[in-house]
Amino acid sequence: MPDDPKPAQQPNAANSSSPSVAPSQQSGIAHTSMSEEFDSAKWTLPPVVPVLIAAVAVAVIVAIVMFTNRATPIMSGQISKVVSVEMDGNTLVAVKLQLNNVIEKQIFIKDISSELETADGKKFKDGAAPSGDFARYMQAAPGLAEADAEPIKAELKIPSRTSYIGGAVFSYPVDKKAFDARKSLTIRVQIYDQPTLVLRQP
Repeated sequence: MPDDPKPAQQPNAANSSSPSVAPSQQSGIAHTSMSEEFDSAKWTLPPVVPVLIAAVAVAVIVAIVMFTNRATPIMSGQISKVVSVEMDGNTLVAVKLQLNNVIEKQIFIKDISSELETADGKKFKDGAAPSGDFARYMQAAPGLAEADAEPIKAELKIPSRTSYIGGAVFSYPVDKKAFDARKSLTIRVQIYDQPTLVLRQP
């Protein structure tokens, strides 16, 4: 009868040669304590003095740019006379203007428009009547003759450093009483390649 086989030898856990895994106990070289990072303002806020100096420098640069790029006046002017006449439920208005070219080159008038604001805040816009109709309006409403002047034509040229006195006629769908009680009358003189001249009269 063959010998009984020996029972298989159980491995001894104590004698196991498997290496034990232990968590690293060393901190990384660049590791910073969280308490150190958040407890001190020196880690989060920049120095105050350099920030103030930079802010002042930026403010100075902005001021210089705004000063050097500010708009240079091209033309000045004024509303010399406003005369109104009621006709067929509307009001015809003749406006005499003085326009002054204040630069060293001639300028050209492109268009003239107006805006009436009545006492109740309503606004009415109108473009100037064609210069060819100016005399006809003066004949149809003789009361406008008080503001009679040479009509301001489209493409009118105003030479350098000179003034021009001319007139324009407008029409508004209000009665004369409403016009006379107006809040304001604004005239806009559009110039080719230049800012629009805005004149206002209460």
